[in-house]
Amino acid sequence: MKKPHYDITRYLCAAAQISSKFRTKVFEQIIDNTIRYIAPSYGVDVPLVARHCLRAQMRDFIVETSLSLVLLWTLFFSIKSFGVLFGILHFVLALFTFPWLISFLLRWANLFIGYRIVAKDLKKFDNQSEAKSLIESKYENRIQDLEKLQDGNVVYYSGYNPFVGSGNQVDGWSFVCSIEKKEDAGTDQGIFSLYTLYDHIRRNMESLLIPNLTVKDMLYVNGREIREDGRFLFDPYRSPHSDVTESLIDEYKELQDENVRYYQTVQVVGWQGNLVFSSFFRVSKNDKHLFVEANYYALPPLKSEYYEIDKFSSSIPFGRILKMGLTSILPALFHLPFAPYRAVRSGMAFLAGWKDKKDLVKQVDDNQKFDYGAIESIREMAADEKMQNFFQKSDMDMYKKQIERCFTDSIVEYLESVGVDISEFVQRKETVINKGVTINGGEFYGNVVAVGSQTNKFINQVKNAFQNS
Repeated sequence: MKKPHYDITRYLCAAAQISSKFRTKVFEQIIDNTIRYIAPSYGVDVPLVARHCLRAQMRDFIVETSLSLVLLWTLFFSIKSFGVLFGILHFVLALFTFPWLISFLLRWANLFIGYRIVAKDLKKFDNQSEAKSLIESKYENRIQDLEKLQDGNVVYYSGYNPFVGSGNQVDGWSFVCSIEKKEDAGTDQGIFSLYTLYDHIRRNMESLLIPNLTVKDMLYVNGREIREDGRFLFDPYRSPHSDVTESLIDEYKELQDENVRYYQTVQVVGWQGNLVFSSFFRVSKNDKHLFVEANYYALPPLKSEYYEIDKFSSSIPFGRILKMGLTSILPALFHLPFAPYRAVRSGMAFLAGWKDKKDLVKQVDDNQKFDYGAIESIREMAADEKMQNFFQKSDMDMYKKQIERCFTDSIVEYLESVGVDISEFVQRKETVINKGVTINGGEFYGNVVAVGSQTNKFINQVKNAFQNS
């Protein structure tokens, strides 16, 4: 297996090895989900997480199936030797002998293997074998599809939030300003083009000295409105295209559509993937006015339980191995009679996709407005509600202020280059920037701000009051 780009992948791989509930979510939302769009999990190597889910699920299935065969053999031998009535009694008593021992050894071994993968192998991705298990080979085409899905330039959303996969909104603003030409503007100063403006913003963003910053042209599409749109959905029984042509994206830089929106996305993955800060910018215009929109989203670190693996010792001391054995004694007995049920449940994870797809196909046939969009990613599902420490919050603020300043300054530079009177834009821009500036202990801030003349006047009055006091 290849080394993940960010450390956050290691924690989700560990969750796949330890938590059957997490594996169930991955099977439902990713591995078996071949019709709906899969939301991007930024900073996460999703195919690698899927491989760990497959391996861990198969390991559990082998253990439970082996114990089921032991139970069936014991029951058959007991009834054949002692008849039905005494055979059942003998079977119950026999469970406390070698079936219990086999159950104990298998569960102990399974626990040890899982611990070794989590505590040792997942701390040294470079040393992992490239060999694939049999079950991985069966799902290889699906895993390759997942690699492509994570790098697309289209996001299909379900519900209110179009920026699915990006976490929670932390700020946002928009305003309208005039783009009338200056009185002394020359005729050789060029034509206002949104394509050129976005390119100028991109170049300036890429020049920022922020590690792991990426700039992408993205389309955000309503998952309920693509059924008859061959540009996004080629086959109604397969997931929509995650990657479209650049010409289509360029078309939506100028085009205003209710269900398809272009945004220039600036993303920073920090703290080894534990913090993902995303900015979404859109600019539109008519003959007289320029509309500017900015949305800021943050994906916090994982919930605290996902970091428990850091407490595991890589050396796996003998005392830890012995403790695993002791903690396996009672579960080996109590879970033994339910081994057939547990085997079926583990095996159904590999078959559930076929049944779920059959149900989804029926929904597609019955509902002409079938929703192909995603609601959340596995990275969002595992995310906490807040940052882990002060410096993560501080870095997020730093990213926002640098990116925001670069965005607004880039627009000013471009407007000047085409001879537009920038006075009104600069006024609006300063209002946006100042809403997060501390002045003598006072702070201007807000979740979503619509900047207008009255807002600007009020803030200037407050600033003057501070400065004159």
